[in-house]
Amino acid sequence: MQRELLRGEQRRVLVLGALLIFLLGLLILLRAVPEMIDVQLRSRLLGGFIPALTVVLGYLVYEAGAWFWLAHLQRGNLDMPAGYRYLNAFLEVSLPTAVLVVTSPYVGGLASVVGPLPFVYFLFILLTALDLDFRLSVFAGAVAGTEFLIGSLLLVDGNTGALASGNAIETMLSSPHQTVVKAALLLAGGFIAGYVASQIRRELSQALAALDERDRAISIFGQHVSPEVAALLLKQPMDFAGEERIVCVMFLDIRDFSRFADERTPTETVTYLNTLFGFMIPIVNDHRGIVNKFLGDGFMAVFGTPLERDDSCRHAVESARKILDRVEKLSRDGLIPETRLGIGLHLGPAITGNVGGRERKEYTVIGDVVNLASRIEQATKVFHARLLVSDAVAQSLGGGAAVGEDLGLVELRGHANAIRLFKLA
Repeated sequence: MQRELLRGEQRRVLVLGALLIFLLGLLILLRAVPEMIDVQLRSRLLGGFIPALTVVLGYLVYEAGAWFWLAHLQRGNLDMPAGYRYLNAFLEVSLPTAVLVVTSPYVGGLASVVGPLPFVYFLFILLTALDLDFRLSVFAGAVAGTEFLIGSLLLVDGNTGALASGNAIETMLSSPHQTVVKAALLLAGGFIAGYVASQIRRELSQALAALDERDRAISIFGQHVSPEVAALLLKQPMDFAGEERIVCVMFLDIRDFSRFADERTPTETVTYLNTLFGFMIPIVNDHRGIVNKFLGDGFMAVFGTPLERDDSCRHAVESARKILDRVEKLSRDGLIPETRLGIGLHLGPAITGNVGGRERKEYTVIGDVVNLASRIEQATKVFHARLLVSDAVAQSLGGGAAVGEDLGLVELRGHANAIRLFKLA
């Protein structure tokens, strides 16, 4: 919120700068085309040109300095001082008052008060809404109303002259009630701008809270599924049935795990699994895969979903080799008990999406590619291999025996047709 407020303050300064340049242009236009001014007023209005120009230029320099200072705070990730916005609002809202004071000796007090200057106050009051602070907008409205009220009462020399002359219009314009009503409207403008600012701030706070809750949900959900899957499921409609993708499926199994678990306590077994999965999961994630299911002594990972990729097989093989190398090193260094793995990879079409009932759904991958990858992993026991891949994976990597040892056509349990396998490790 603080960063947003700082950026909002910068935007407000830019708008004010543009407003000052616009006012500067109006003054120059009036000076350059004096015929726009009535002959009876021309000499007096043009006489106040230099004082008014000086005030506007001074404020323009001030706003430029404020912008650079705010940019410095943003670069340094610093917060604005607590009282800066109120001091700045006081100075900015006082611009019409300053112009009123410096031009009144030339234009006349009454002409200054009934002219367009009071409307300029509203522009500065409305711009305080960008700070999203109700109290600041009310403060600006109060400053504008008070300054205009005091300035008007001091500059307008009563209404005795108007009464004596019998000029009804001049009497009405110089009447104190006109000043009081305008000052009250300026204060009301501050309340309205403050109300708008408070509503925007409330909605922005709710939006930021919702985003924070969403990030928290993804973080917690990401501990149970891949962060990519968590983000995808939050975007998808609840009734999303799935879509067909070409995916590379990995099955990983820890050999002789049942015997290992029999010889250890449950706590030791869980610690051992957490140690292995603690580095295996990041390796899979780093290679654009997701661990879709834990299978007790192993897991199923998928490459090529939820984001479709053409190089899913390469990433799957690289992650499998890194896992095998890491396990071998940890076993050799005595950091984990001697561990052997079996990994099988297969590439093929599958349906990926949400499966389940109304109360609970699971992001899963369904298709023959899953069954075959599981059978290939089991075949690692038969061929005393650590990593077996199907011919589809080998062809995706560049082809055939160049990838690894060609084991030829292999009959896999539960599959009608033989499949060609390659031994990579």
